[in-house]
Amino acid sequence: MTELFRTKPTEYSRHDYLRLDMNEAVTGLPPDFVKRTLAAIDGRFLATYPEYRGLQAKIARHNDLLPEHILVSNGSDGAIKYIFDAYVAPGDQVLLTDPTFAMYAVYCRMFEAQPLWVEYRPDFSFPWEEFIARLVAGVRLAVVVNPNNPTGSAMPAAQLIKLIEHAARGRILLLIDEAYFYYCPETAIQAAKTYQNVIVLRTFSKLCGMAALRLGYAAACPHVIEVLRKVRPTFDVNGVAAFFGERLLDEPQVIQELIQNVMDGKDFLVKKLAEAGIPHRVGDANFVLINCRDQVNNIVKGLAEAKILVSAGFKNDFLKDYVRVTVGHLKDMEHFWQVFVKIYALRG
Repeated sequence: MTELFRTKPTEYSRHDYLRLDMNEAVTGLPPDFVKRTLAAIDGRFLATYPEYRGLQAKIARHNDLLPEHILVSNGSDGAIKYIFDAYVAPGDQVLLTDPTFAMYAVYCRMFEAQPLWVEYRPDFSFPWEEFIARLVAGVRLAVVVNPNNPTGSAMPAAQLIKLIEHAARGRILLLIDEAYFYYCPETAIQAAKTYQNVIVLRTFSKLCGMAALRLGYAAACPHVIEVLRKVRPTFDVNGVAAFFGERLLDEPQVIQELIQNVMDGKDFLVKKLAEAGIPHRVGDANFVLINCRDQVNNIVKGLAEAKILVSAGFKNDFLKDYVRVTVGHLKDMEHFWQVFVKIYALRG
């Protein structure tokens, strides 16, 4: 078997930290919502194999699609593996951007596929011409994360449709990963009604605060959904995750509250960075990139000593001077700023 490189989990608990390093929902779901939802779960529920029809129907309604356009998954990671299981064979070419979500490269190695890399531009924009030039017959699967992590870049919906149509002419399956959709509602999900060659992925792990539950879904035409269903383990989405997903979709005001909390926190942080004259990039996802020049490691270490985790160490030259800060509730960002600005002044 091909040797795989995987990043090891942290050897310490992150629960004692302000977690601004993995783009989770920093504060999480409202306590009253969690309490009400858990109160509805009893031993009889836990003893029963999960059912997905209700969740599938509510996800479809949430996105103005039909239930047959939706397949629930064990996080969006699970859906990615379904796609590779169903469509990618050894030697197949998979078109990817650099950077992108790390699991795409991992699955290429696992399935012995050939990754074709197109690097984001130094101005953080999507490499449109270069990507289109590589999107030709012979490519089995092409992947676009929109908005992208860690660049934060997003393409408008009209441009995504052009990409889908170009891929269709070459009979190429196009995967559009919309993990950060709620922060930038430029989406291609309605293309599932019309195009046979597109799969859109979503997750409940980011805005929706369910990273611990592992819940996501794929949206595509009914034929593709049926193909993916055949390779999915029978009950790989646990029933508690499915139940939480249903309850959240029953209360759209909770989703709107979560969105507003992130936007308030983001506005605060961006304003403070601008006032202090600290170079940064905002992007369209739930994080801000702060340019710390050659002091990235020192600043990350200083924040960790203050029990705040951020992400850094990006290999692309145009990203290496940045730390990525997940945006949370206004109170979380006020605390981060108070600590960060002191460390930046001392070490930056």
